[in-house]
Amino acid sequence: MAERFSRVTDALMVNGSEVIRQMMKKYVEEKEEELKVKVEEIIERRDNFPNDGEAYAVGKAENGKYFFAWGPEYPYAEEIPGYNIPDGENGISWHATEKQAMAELQEAVEAWDVK
Repeated sequence: MAERFSRVTDALMVNGSEVIRQMMKKYVEEKEEELKVKVEEIIERRDNFPNDGEAYAVGKAENGKYFFAWGPEYPYAEEIPGYNIPDGENGISWHATEKQAMAELQEAVEAWDVK
């Protein structure tokens, strides 16, 4: 397969690495859409926290799981990624119980109070 790929990219005079990057990008974007779940209920949301335009939220999704989400996007979205995004400006963590999700929210709030 690698030899065939090289022959084709060489004949077309295209960068094979760029072709692979574009295929990966398309695949990831398609699968991210498939893995989204609908938010059923927002249990608690702290708007404009820790910064203006951002929020912390705990909610329940249609998959029956609970989540803690943060940033300017996920706490307000009607559909969210059905997998953990542990870092970044927007993030989400999944939990089996509301209590676990609320504990993570509380821990995050307390981390800001210490500063």
